[in-house]
Amino acid sequence: MKKSVFLSIVFFFCFSGIYSQEVPLEQWAHNHPEASTELGNWVKRHPGAAHRLFEWDSKHPFKSQELVNWAVAHPKERLGVFLQEHRDWQGIEIFTTRHADAMEEFLFWCRNHALAAKALMAHSGGLAWAGDHLYKEYWNMETPRKR
Repeated sequence: MKKSVFLSIVFFFCFSGIYSQEVPLEQWAHNHPEASTELGNWVKRHPGAAHRLFEWDSKHPFKSQELVNWAVAHPKERLGVFLQEHRDWQGIEIFTTRHADAMEEFLFWCRNHALAAKALMAHSGGLAWAGDHLYKEYWNMETPRKR
Protein backbone atom coordinates (compact mmCIF):
# COMPACT_ATOMS: atom_id res chain seq x y z
CA MET A 1 0.00 0.00 0.00
CA LYS A 2 2.75 2.46 0.95
CA LYS A 3 4.61 1.57 -2.22
CA SER A 4 1.59 2.36 -4.44
CA VAL A 5 1.02 5.69 -2.68
CA PHE A 6 4.69 6.54 -3.09
CA LEU A 7 4.61 5.61 -6.79
CA SER A 8 1.46 7.68 -7.29
CA ILE A 9 3.13 10.70 -5.73
CA VAL A 10 6.28 10.24 -7.83
CA PHE A 11 4.18 9.78 -10.99
CA PHE A 12 2.17 12.91 -10.22
CA PHE A 13 5.22 15.12 -9.69
CA CYS A 14 7.09 13.74 -12.69
CA PHE A 15 4.29 14.16 -15.17
CA SER A 16 2.64 17.25 -13.74
CA GLY A 17 5.99 19.02 -14.13
CA ILE A 18 6.05 18.18 -17.82
CA TYR A 19 2.62 19.60 -18.47
CA SER A 20 2.84 22.60 -16.20
CA GLN A 21 5.91 24.04 -17.90
CA GLU A 22 5.10 26.53 -20.59
CA VAL A 23 6.48 25.81 -24.02
CA PRO A 24 8.26 28.88 -25.44
CA LEU A 25 6.17 30.87 -27.89
CA GLU A 26 8.83 30.36 -30.55
CA GLN A 27 7.92 26.65 -30.59
CA TRP A 28 4.13 27.11 -30.69
CA ALA A 29 3.73 26.91 -34.49
CA HIS A 30 6.09 23.92 -34.67
CA ASN A 31 4.15 22.10 -31.94
CA HIS A 32 0.75 22.97 -33.44
CA PRO A 33 1.30 23.18 -37.23
CA GLU A 34 -2.31 22.60 -38.29
CA ALA A 35 -3.66 25.15 -35.82
CA SER A 36 -0.96 27.62 -36.84
CA THR A 37 -1.80 27.23 -40.53
CA GLU A 38 -5.52 27.64 -39.91
CA LEU A 39 -4.98 30.71 -37.73
CA GLY A 40 -2.80 32.15 -40.50
CA ASN A 41 -5.57 31.49 -43.01
CA TRP A 42 -8.01 33.29 -40.71
CA VAL A 43 -5.65 36.27 -40.56
CA LYS A 44 -5.44 36.31 -44.39
CA ARG A 45 -9.23 36.27 -44.72
CA HIS A 46 -9.80 38.85 -41.98
CA PRO A 47 -6.81 41.21 -41.67
CA GLY A 48 -8.90 43.98 -40.09
CA ALA A 49 -10.32 41.70 -37.42
CA ALA A 50 -6.87 40.18 -36.86
CA HIS A 51 -5.44 43.68 -36.41
CA ARG A 52 -8.08 44.49 -33.79
CA LEU A 53 -7.69 41.16 -32.01
CA PHE A 54 -3.89 41.30 -31.90
CA GLU A 55 -3.98 44.90 -30.71
CA TRP A 56 -6.62 44.06 -28.08
CA ASP A 57 -4.55 41.11 -26.86
CA SER A 58 -1.47 43.31 -26.51
CA LYS A 59 -3.44 45.71 -24.28
CA HIS A 60 -5.72 43.22 -22.50
CA PRO A 61 -3.98 39.84 -22.42
CA PHE A 62 -5.98 38.47 -19.50
CA LYS A 63 -9.25 39.38 -21.17
CA SER A 64 -8.27 37.67 -24.41
CA GLN A 65 -7.22 34.61 -22.39
CA GLU A 66 -10.64 34.63 -20.79
CA LEU A 67 -12.32 34.89 -24.19
CA VAL A 68 -10.39 31.90 -25.57
CA ASN A 69 -11.00 29.82 -22.45
CA TRP A 70 -14.69 30.71 -22.58
CA ALA A 71 -14.91 29.69 -26.25
CA VAL A 72 -13.42 26.29 -25.46
CA ALA A 73 -15.63 25.77 -22.40
CA HIS A 74 -18.82 26.87 -24.24
CA PRO A 75 -18.62 25.15 -27.63
CA LYS A 76 -22.18 25.93 -28.70
CA GLU A 77 -22.39 29.56 -27.60
CA ARG A 78 -21.98 32.52 -29.90
CA LEU A 79 -19.92 35.61 -29.18
CA GLY A 80 -23.00 37.62 -28.18
CA VAL A 81 -23.45 35.45 -25.10
CA PHE A 82 -19.90 36.19 -24.00
CA LEU A 83 -20.43 39.91 -24.55
CA GLN A 84 -23.61 39.85 -22.46
CA GLU A 85 -21.58 38.33 -19.62
CA HIS A 86 -18.85 40.98 -20.02
CA ARG A 87 -20.79 44.20 -20.62
CA ASP A 88 -18.29 46.16 -18.54
CA TRP A 89 -15.41 45.46 -20.95
CA GLN A 90 -14.76 48.68 -22.84
CA GLY A 91 -13.97 48.38 -26.54
CA ILE A 92 -14.95 44.75 -27.02
CA GLU A 93 -18.13 45.68 -28.89
CA ILE A 94 -16.00 46.38 -31.99
CA PHE A 95 -15.82 42.62 -32.41
CA THR A 96 -19.56 42.39 -32.98
CA THR A 97 -20.23 45.68 -34.71
CA ARG A 98 -17.53 45.43 -37.39
CA HIS A 99 -16.05 41.95 -37.16
CA ALA A 100 -18.84 39.62 -36.02
CA ASP A 101 -18.39 36.94 -38.69
CA ALA A 102 -14.62 36.98 -38.35
CA MET A 103 -14.83 36.64 -34.58
CA GLU A 104 -17.27 33.73 -34.83
CA GLU A 105 -14.69 32.07 -37.09
CA PHE A 106 -11.99 32.80 -34.53
CA LEU A 107 -14.08 31.19 -31.78
CA PHE A 108 -14.57 28.19 -34.08
CA TRP A 109 -10.78 28.00 -34.49
CA CYS A 110 -10.34 28.11 -30.69
CA ARG A 111 -12.78 25.24 -30.27
CA ASN A 112 -11.34 23.12 -33.07
CA HIS A 113 -7.80 23.63 -31.80
CA ALA A 114 -8.44 23.90 -28.07
CA LEU A 115 -5.03 22.60 -26.98
CA ALA A 116 -3.19 24.88 -29.39
CA ALA A 117 -5.35 27.87 -28.49
CA LYS A 118 -4.78 27.33 -24.78
CA ALA A 119 -1.05 26.79 -25.34
CA LEU A 120 -0.84 30.09 -27.21
CA MET A 121 -2.88 31.90 -24.60
CA ALA A 122 -0.81 30.46 -21.75
CA HIS A 123 1.54 33.29 -22.66
CA SER A 124 0.43 36.80 -21.85
CA GLY A 125 0.03 38.55 -25.20
CA GLY A 126 0.39 35.28 -27.14
CA LEU A 127 -1.97 36.37 -29.91
CA ALA A 128 -0.18 39.69 -30.30
CA TRP A 129 3.12 37.82 -30.49
CA ALA A 130 1.74 35.46 -33.14
CA GLY A 131 0.50 38.41 -35.15
CA ASP A 132 3.88 40.12 -35.02
CA HIS A 133 6.02 37.03 -35.61
CA LEU A 134 4.01 34.45 -37.53
CA TYR A 135 1.45 36.37 -39.56
CA LYS A 136 2.97 39.82 -39.96
CA GLU A 137 2.99 39.60 -43.76
CA TYR A 138 -0.81 39.27 -43.85
CA TRP A 139 -1.66 42.39 -41.91
CA ASN A 140 -0.02 45.61 -40.81
CA MET A 141 -0.18 47.11 -37.35
CA GLU A 142 -0.38 50.62 -38.79
CA THR A 143 -2.92 50.03 -41.57
CA PRO A 144 -4.41 46.57 -41.91
CA ARG A 145 -4.96 45.40 -45.47
CA LYS A 146 -8.57 45.42 -46.58
CA ARG A 147 -10.18 42.98 -48.95
